[in-house]
Amino acid sequence: MKPIQAVFLDRDGTIGGTGHFVHPNDFQLYPNSAAALRLLREAGLLVFAFTNQHRIAQGQASVEQFEQQFASYGFHQAYICPHEANDECECRKPLPGMLLQAAADYRVDLRL
Repeated sequence: MKPIQAVFLDRDGTIGGTGHFVHPNDFQLYPNSAAALRLLREAGLLVFAFTNQHRIAQGQASVEQFEQQFASYGFHQAYICPHEANDECECRKPLPGMLLQAAADYRVDLRL
């Protein structure tokens, strides 16, 4: 069996927040999230953030604000779908667009 290469994490309700949109300026990590992210990185894993953030399309936040937030938490890369739920895009979870993009960008083997 090949070793795990990467971890893919959602933002809202997974590493912090309320499970609903919270602007990056107001978002709070759960108490142990920062330590968990550090342990994943120290284990040699790539740590990616995947998040649907349709409020970007509504002008309530920017991709750059989310990217800065994830970078400050130590994520290797953030993949953000800024589209409305009814938009036809390939990146909105649960579609695999962000996962496939991360795999291509970082040469992650998803065949595990």
